[in-house]
Amino acid sequence: MKQEHRLVAEIYRFVAPFIDTTKEIYLSLDGQAARTAVGAGRFTDPDIPDIWFTVLGSGQPTRLEAKILDKGAALLMQSQILAWRSTGLGSYKPAAWVAANREFTEFYYWPHSSFVPSLDRCAATRKTHTLAAPKDRLVFSTIPELALHVLRMGPNNSFKPNPLRGSA
Repeated sequence: MKQEHRLVAEIYRFVAPFIDTTKEIYLSLDGQAARTAVGAGRFTDPDIPDIWFTVLGSGQPTRLEAKILDKGAALLMQSQILAWRSTGLGSYKPAAWVAANREFTEFYYWPHSSFVPSLDRCAATRKTHTLAAPKDRLVFSTIPELALHVLRMGPNNSFKPNPLRGSA
């Protein structure tokens, strides 16, 4: 299993109890499967973030791009860079990015807006490109902490505390 798939699986393991299973769920959808889904009319473009689920009670899906950082950089497909930059026409831009270092000892979170300046500056002409991860990141020691943060931030990457019911 590739490390990126492991990261996706581990995050899913902790958010799964909170997912609305009547809504669409996509995990690590590969490029060929996404292109086939576009051809079938399921998606409008094939650049789909690695994690797509809807939290119970939410009207919108949460979309996350997952990466493994190697020396502080992530490998991206040229199509992702073009689709998800500020002028990109991608229909499914991630709300946030999650990552782990190669050793799986640190885990990271960024809102998509943190990645946009790097995506905008990138003049990638190859199929894949290594992009430095933004320095302004949240760092977590464990995947459960990262997963909890993902749930707290929701589909729009904005924390909304849920008031306790029945409190005085």
